[in-house]
Order: sequence, then C-alpha cells, then structure tokens
Amino acid sequence: MGLFNFSTPKPRQFNYRPLYYDERKERLEKMKAQAEAEVALEKKAANYIGLQKGFLTDRRAKSKKNYASHKKASALRFLIILIAILGILYFIAPELFLAFWKTK
Repeated sequence: MGLFNFSTPKPRQFNYRPLYYDERKERLEKMKAQAEAEVALEKKAANYIGLQKGFLTDRRAKSKKNYASHKKASALRFLIILIAILGILYFIAPELFLAFWKTK
C-alpha cells in the first residue's frame, strides 16, 4: 500500500496565462528601458572630465587655492595655541611671566 514506495510526488506546475496580453505595451516598455539606458550612458560620458581641455590647469588652480587656505588656517591655529600657552603660563607662575617681560 505504499509501505515501500520511495518515489515522491512531483509538485504541481504553475501555469498562468493572462486573459489580456498587450504586445504593443510590452514593446513600448522595452523601448523606454533602452532609451533610459542610452541616456544614462550619455550622462555618464558627459560627467567624465578627464579628457576635457583645461582639466589639469583647473585642478592646479583649485589645489593652489586649497593650499593657501590651509596655510592661513595653520597660521591662525599656531597663534591661538601660542596665546593659550602664554595664558596658562601666566596663571601657573605670574611672577616668572611678568619678570620675563619687564625691562629695567
């Protein structure tokens, strides 16, 4: 009765057939997808600036501006740290600090 039956039943197949199929709509969707892919490739190519004329000179100018701004920031940071150290020395040992600046 199935005591020694080792075969397993196969699953039922799903076979769905739509009642209405619009071939024109599917062709339009494929065409839209292709057009969007082409536009994406064109945008990607337009954003690539490695081969444009003047690319290296623009990069050099930006680099010089960044260097100048970092140099100014570094000088300002140095002055702030120097003032902070002098202030700490004044609060720790004001007599030494004032003796150094006095002229006789």
